[in-house]
Amino acid sequence: MAETEGRAVATRRDFLKAAGLGALGLAAASGGLGLTGCAGQAQAAGAKTVGGIQVTDESLYTDVFPVPTRSIPVLDVPTDMVRRGTVAFEMRDIPAGEITRSEDWDVLVVGAGITGSVAGLAASDDPSTKVLVIEKMDVGRGIFEGMGVVGGKAMTEADNIVDPAYMADRMYHAAYYRVPPEPIQTWVHRSGEAADWLQEKFDEGDMEITTSFKKGNPNAHNFDVPQTEITFHSPQWTAQTTGNAGGMGIYIVKDLCNTLSKRSNVDLRYNTPAVQLVRADDGRVTGAICKDEDGYFKVNARNGVILATGGYDANPDMMKAWCRAEDIANSASWCPTLGTTGDGHLMGLMVGAQMDPIPHAVMNFNWGSPDSFYSGCFGISGVMVNGIMVNEKGNRFCSESLPFQARGNAISAQAGYGANCWSVAGVNALGADPAATQEKLAPFLEKGWAVQADTIEELAEKMNVPPDNLKATVERYNGFVANLKDEDFNKPLTEKTLPVDGAPYTALQHQESILATVSGLVVDGECRVLDYDNEVIPGLYAAGCASGGFFSGNYPRHVFGPSIGRCVCFGYVSGQNASRGL
Repeated sequence: MAETEGRAVATRRDFLKAAGLGALGLAAASGGLGLTGCAGQAQAAGAKTVGGIQVTDESLYTDVFPVPTRSIPVLDVPTDMVRRGTVAFEMRDIPAGEITRSEDWDVLVVGAGITGSVAGLAASDDPSTKVLVIEKMDVGRGIFEGMGVVGGKAMTEADNIVDPAYMADRMYHAAYYRVPPEPIQTWVHRSGEAADWLQEKFDEGDMEITTSFKKGNPNAHNFDVPQTEITFHSPQWTAQTTGNAGGMGIYIVKDLCNTLSKRSNVDLRYNTPAVQLVRADDGRVTGAICKDEDGYFKVNARNGVILATGGYDANPDMMKAWCRAEDIANSASWCPTLGTTGDGHLMGLMVGAQMDPIPHAVMNFNWGSPDSFYSGCFGISGVMVNGIMVNEKGNRFCSESLPFQARGNAISAQAGYGANCWSVAGVNALGADPAATQEKLAPFLEKGWAVQADTIEELAEKMNVPPDNLKATVERYNGFVANLKDEDFNKPLTEKTLPVDGAPYTALQHQESILATVSGLVVDGECRVLDYDNEVIPGLYAAGCASGGFFSGNYPRHVFGPSIGRCVCFGYVSGQNASRGL
């Protein structure tokens, strides 16, 4: 094993030299990335650490590329995103003496969230394939309630037929054609197949999960809204599970991992991160160096390694390096997991993988609170749904009927990246039982996230916006509602649209919110990772938010469920292909 590991280390060292990454390698070897197992070294050297991760120069996330890079000047603005997970990736030559053992498997799946659990199941459907699935956290997670698919039994039963060519065009259009054609073609032609297969896995599980077509609101401010969503049901779920945004996904991943753990040809391990890939002299990725409570160990994966590590929304340093400043400056962070720190991205780049161009796309929307997200289960949705969006001057700045991501972008385009934006509504927005809604607003009033007053002028004073402007804005909007014509932002208005009317008037702080990053390593139509010559890196696959070539600029929230749809479809395709060694 020492001889094999020596060759792998030499290859990595040569790669670092060729890419001009010697300084980065030295920094990482001394704990420069503040990675798992390196915090002690960083602290011993007197380096500042936060949550076990060393605070580093952002240039490390530039230098990690396997090709020369250049800097594009952007404003260096602070961010209040503080959710920070522990990075597992290590960029150093790990001596053979530190590796305690070697294991042989057919397929290694890194990550056991929705993508990894699907990939593990697909790879292990062939009982002769030995599959190791590792997850660095204590449990795999996924936050979602729907999945975007084209075709399949659930869609057919609902008589909802979406033309694949039309749907591919909609996805290319959403990315302004800044993506290769193959990944989207794989989704439009195989996601229905993957959805049917997923139902078979649910039937194999213990949670009695079923799927059905879910029709979405077709009017997202004149955006073309394809009907691609299926949703999930289980008699074992409570109303709290189904009513809490993303709550279903937690239980879906739990069910899939439970099924995975029962298979005799699978080993599912938690608290076991992969820290770097091993690429042999012939260019093939042959496995990974992993870590558990006994130390480092090497996994030899005969058929391939699948990266299913998710995005990097729990790595603020990486987001600052790779995302738009306006996307993170005053953005709430919603997804309640700390595992998504970009390990797969970094491991792939280290062995020469191509990654989506920067800046990366984020899954963003409005409804952000100063800390997290105004979930629908809070009971205060009426203020958001029926209110008007105003900025620090008390002026409307967009149509409130825009898709989520467009509303979030409009917020971050305001002064201070949306630091003082609000939703303003009258008592008529509090629903059929205003007293009950008022009670649910109490915690937000106490935090200062919401303010109330008997007049618009008094409300403006509490919001710290010009009273005359806010009053004029409300009067102008109410006139639009009366005439059913928004002369400023073309918001579609109907007889059911509520004006801002009646005391107490309520203003709720309103920020952009980020759920995930959705750009990653570029793959072909078989989920095989490509290098910067667009050649396949043999033995390496990526799926879900660790994969790329699918979104650009923005996540298209006006299309229903393409993120989870990609996670399931690409997990399914990569698992099958890795099992066969394609």
